[in-house]
Amino acid sequence: MLDSHNHIDILKSGVRNWNKWREENITVTPDLKGALLEGANLRGADLAGACLMDANLAGASLCCANLTGADLAGAILGETNLRGAFLARANLRGATLAGSNLRLADLARAQLEKADFLRADLWEAFLPGADLRGANLVLVHLEKADLSEADLRGATLRGAHLEGANLSGANFALANLEGADFDGAGINNVKSFYMAKLDPDILSEIKTNWPEKLATLLDGGLIDWVIDTALLERVKQPEWNGWAEEEEQGK
Repeated sequence: MLDSHNHIDILKSGVRNWNKWREENITVTPDLKGALLEGANLRGADLAGACLMDANLAGASLCCANLTGADLAGAILGETNLRGAFLARANLRGATLAGSNLRLADLARAQLEKADFLRADLWEAFLPGADLRGANLVLVHLEKADLSEADLRGATLRGAHLEGANLSGANFALANLEGADFDGAGINNVKSFYMAKLDPDILSEIKTNWPEKLATLLDGGLIDWVIDTALLERVKQPEWNGWAEEEEQGK
């Protein structure tokens, strides 16, 4: 079996050669861990299931590449073109994707915990069920993106563009959403805004129309979502203006 250096050499020889090799070696899991592929043209490459942990793909073109189930944990993908790429079920925990083009990319159920998407373009990206806990989504473009059932607990979305996004069942508990634009996003379909940082007008709208979303949290076993009835009653009070008093009670 070829070692990782040989796998990298085949990939660097061109996408046509690489894809032909994949077709002829369908049982082999490509080992591209730590590969230096800055600026590489990998458009349309078959990288499904490949190990790309800690690989440097900064500035590479992965437009329409198949990265389904690939392991990209810790990979550097800054300024990378991933437009229309298939990343369903891929592992991108801790990956750097700042400034990358992920328009129309398929990231369904992808592992994106603590990934850095600063200023990335995820316009109309497909992210249902994605794990985005603790991710950096500051100033990211998520217009018309599908974030249904996505887990965004503790994520930072300051100044994010969420216009027209599908937020059905999305979880924003503990997320920072200051300055985020929800125009046409249907925040009434969000699962939870528990302890989330929100602009005063958005917080007021949620409190007035859907106060239960401010009191929905995971149960003690972290298994099911429940409404904290005591918290809900406090949220409904006219004098309740945010989370400061809840944090005080929690100390």
